[in-house]
Amino acid sequence: MMRGSLREQPAVTRLSSFPPLRSMKASYWNSIATPHWMTGSALGERCSQRRSIDSRWGFIRNRRVSGVSYRMHLNQASHAMLSRLKSTRRQFLGAMTATCATAPWLGEAQIKAAPTDSIPLIDCHLHINHFDRTVEDTIRHMDATGTSKAFVLPLETGEGGVLLRSETVLHAFHAHKDRVIPFCQTDIRRADVLQRIRAYHLLGCRGIGEQKEHLPLDDRRVERIIALCDELDWPITIHFQDGEKGFNQGLAQHLERYLKKYKKVRIIGHAQTWWAHISADVPDPAKSLYPKGPVKSGGVIDKLMTDYPNLYGDMSAGSGYNALSRDEEFTMGFIERHPRQLLFGSDCPCYDGQGKNFRGMCYSKQLQSFLKRIVKDPGTLRNILHDNALRAVGEKVPA
Repeated sequence: MMRGSLREQPAVTRLSSFPPLRSMKASYWNSIATPHWMTGSALGERCSQRRSIDSRWGFIRNRRVSGVSYRMHLNQASHAMLSRLKSTRRQFLGAMTATCATAPWLGEAQIKAAPTDSIPLIDCHLHINHFDRTVEDTIRHMDATGTSKAFVLPLETGEGGVLLRSETVLHAFHAHKDRVIPFCQTDIRRADVLQRIRAYHLLGCRGIGEQKEHLPLDDRRVERIIALCDELDWPITIHFQDGEKGFNQGLAQHLERYLKKYKKVRIIGHAQTWWAHISADVPDPAKSLYPKGPVKSGGVIDKLMTDYPNLYGDMSAGSGYNALSRDEEFTMGFIERHPRQLLFGSDCPCYDGQGKNFRGMCYSKQLQSFLKRIVKDPGTLRNILHDNALRAVGEKVPA
């Protein structure tokens, strides 16, 4: 992700009727109204039913109980939640289908073509509020860049320079169902993080991202989120940045263990350390996070993507473009080896698709132009610009 304003979206662009999930206590769920856009719907009923489930979690947290009693109530809460998730999954999907009937999810939607090509474009990495950009500003950016849909990624911790709540992303999805593919994110250091993510799952989110806290990759709290994505059959976009003040440090040492253990989750690699490992020659992150010059074959991500088809690469931001453009001959071979695992993404903060407010540069148009120049096979180009995004969120690719 790029740095931007720490200020959250203006109130007009927030989901004001759905306040932050500060707790999973029954008192909290009973104190809020069902969002106005769910009122009277089956989806709204699911939200109401959550409250009775979460009362058990509130009991556990707010009372001192014996070990036996604690385990009993914990088991009851877990069973209630899992039973509800299983028994209502089909009804929930039906409700979502009805809610979004005027705007089908992905493959069937009428979508705009990229400016110079007939391939519809899905951007796998977009934030709403770069430089105080609003939801409508973001949609205008998508229009200007020929982007049909985007994975819109929140960052609830504010670490790294941007604060964007999952509720704001859900509001954007409600307002633009045919354009926004909502992801969720919350501070994974919270004790109730798994319950919160399950709630976002019920509300229609399609994955986790951008996963970005100051924690090493082998931290147990990182693993439990990856394990949850594996259970939910979800993607997770992870910001890899080694160094003292980095995020998810230790890609080369720890990522393969997760890929071996969790086969269903689609891990989407992003940012400086991810793309530095396109080469076998990786500089000290304290000296350079954007290495230049020819790529040395045998890089970690090249090998891991060969061995694990559920590992994807997010081409967005300066880190992606730098890695792909530093050695075009190598990049052409890299793309040929991984045609179904690379995702077009921009992480672009500009307002207008022309680089206004961002040094005259638009990451989206820059990468589109680059890919259309070096990718010669039309099928591979379509994979990168569109089809691989569908695969990442578990959608069938239209024939």
